[in-house]
Order: sequence, then structure tokens, then C-alpha cells
Amino acid sequence: MRLNAFTFVAIASAVQALACDRSDATTSRAQKAHLHPAYSRAVAAIARRQAVDDSVAVPGARSILLTEGTKAPRVIVLLHGLTDSPRQFEALAYLLRADGNNVYVPRLPRHALRGGSVSALSGLTEMELRAAADSAVDEARGLGDSLVIVGLSMGATMGAWIAQERQVTRVVLIAPAIEPGVIPSLLDRPLVGLADHLPSITRPWPTDTTRPDREPGFNSRAAAAIFELGRFVLSEATSSAPRTRDIVVLVNASDRTVKESATEALAREWSKRGGRVSIFELPDSLRLQHNIFDPIRGRTGGGAVLALLRELAYGRPPTALVGRMTVSQARKRSVLLAVVSYVLNGRALAGGVNGRGGRRLFRER
Repeated sequence: MRLNAFTFVAIASAVQALACDRSDATTSRAQKAHLHPAYSRAVAAIARRQAVDDSVAVPGARSILLTEGTKAPRVIVLLHGLTDSPRQFEALAYLLRADGNNVYVPRLPRHALRGGSVSALSGLTEMELRAAADSAVDEARGLGDSLVIVGLSMGATMGAWIAQERQVTRVVLIAPAIEPGVIPSLLDRPLVGLADHLPSITRPWPTDTTRPDREPGFNSRAAAAIFELGRFVLSEATSSAPRTRDIVVLVNASDRTVKESATEALAREWSKRGGRVSIFELPDSLRLQHNIFDPIRGRTGGGAVLALLRELAYGRPPTALVGRMTVSQARKRSVLLAVVSYVLNGRALAGGVNGRGGRRLFRER
């Protein structure tokens, strides 16, 4: 078929217009990066972290960064728990990204390593956790105008450090590990200190072949490092105000892994020194585990928990699942729980290691 001159001109114009559209899109992205150099630096820093992850971590365990290619009004950093990986927060990360936030989920030190196991966490230290928390804040700063931190368990203890020492928009702490739940407060400090100096005690659990990014089990040295950081933050909070003023705490009445009264004591100290602290509790009737996202065994909160955490990240009063506690209510209950815990665990100690009470004392849920 022969094409006349008019057809050639039309085709040429269409090709030129398409090229201009592509050029405009490329220019637009470049202009956005130029307008937000801090964003470009943040993305570059996280890309370097991801490159390291790809060289040492199992597939699927690299740090997660979800953005639209430019700085957002808000960036949310999610800090995962002990023996887990960024995948723990993957569902929540995509939910928050769909709302227009930039989201960053760093892989935390010594986690999800190739050929690793729970014993590899023996080298984890309090200073590593502090440095990782500071690094996550520094890397994420350029991704958004406001910065929100959400952490679970170990990640929440790191979040408590950030709330005390760094100035961000909001920190959400989910079951922070301030003190172990199965040890009386009177014995907490000497036992945690002792665990840091004795040979590491490791108790591996059955692995899940569908989750090679997770090292299920218990490691005494890693647990001691986390509780040492929690103890340090609690000590600092008794004498100085938190740098972050908006703090949200979520505790779980069914949780026996960490001590709720210690978390409430921390919230009380922050509140006394000018922090705006909101405390919410998941009721015992839900029977949720310490890991409310993806426990190795037991019930998960599913979509309802994700919706709850979304509201807490945005500073909204949650509409379902939880009850709100005032700081004064938390204080009265903390005193009662401390007395009950002391009596019950004292009986457990009296029962001896071979007694029924002794087994209960050191049981994890």
C-alpha cells in the first residue's frame, strides 16, 4: 500500500509527540529528584543497604523500600522483631503505601542470614541495636516531611530508644521488650546481666521451609541485649524528657513474653516529663501471641490488627479491638500486677527447676 505525504507527516508527528511524552516523564522524575536532594540521598543510602542484604541475607529478606519516586508528606519506618525479617511487616507496608506514604522496613542486624540459625544472634549487642535504630532514622529522614516509627517487640525497644533520644513525629510501640515477662522485676536486672556474660543458651524451634527468612527459637544473649536496651531507656526516662513528644503504646493482655507493667512504667515516666503518651490494650479474650502479625504458632490478628496499626500510625483513635488506658490507670494496675507477679513467680521459684512452678517460670508463649 502506498502512503501519501499527508500520512507520512501524521506518522512523524505521532512519533515526535510520543518521544516528547517520554522525555517529559523522564524530565519530571529528574526534576523531582533535583527538587528533593535529601530524598535522593536517602534512596541511595537504602540502596546500598539493600545491596549488602542481597549479598548476605536469604532471598526475600532484604530491606523493603516502597515509594512513588519522590518525597512524600509522611514516611513510616517499620522495625521487625527478634528472629524475624522485613517480611514480618510486608502486608502492613503495602497497606500504608497504598495510602500515599513512603514506607521503609530495614533488615535489622544479624537477622535472616544465609545459612544462619538462631545461634547466629548470639553476637547481637545493645550498641548494635542503638546504631541500627539511629541509622533507620537517618536513612528515612529524606523520604518524607514527617517521620513515624512503628516497632514490634525488639523493634519496639529500638523504637523506645528513638522516642527517648531522637526527635521524630510519632513513635508507635507494639509490645516493647523492656523487661522479660516471666521473671520477677526484683531478679530482672541480675539475671539479664548474668545472661550477657555466660555462654549463650540457644533453643532452636522447628524451621518453616516456607519462611527461610526466620530463625525460630530462643537465644539468651540476643534477649539480654534487647532487655539491656529497654532497661537503659527506662532509666533515662526517669531523669530526662523524651525527644519525641507523640508516643503510642500498644500492649497485649495475653502476652507473657514481655512485662506489661514495665512498659506502662516507661509510659508513665514519659508522660510525667511532657510526652503525649497514649496507651491501648488488646484484651485477653483475643488470645493473641506476643507476635501479633505472624506467630510461628497460635492465633494471628489478621486484617483487624493491620487496620488497628494503620490507625495508630496515623495518630487516630482506634475504632476496634482495643481499650484505651489513661496513664494513671496504667500506674494503678502496674502496682497490682507487680505484686501479683512477685507472689506467683516467687512461688514458682520456690517450686524449683524440677517443680511444676519452675517450668512455668521459664515457659514462653
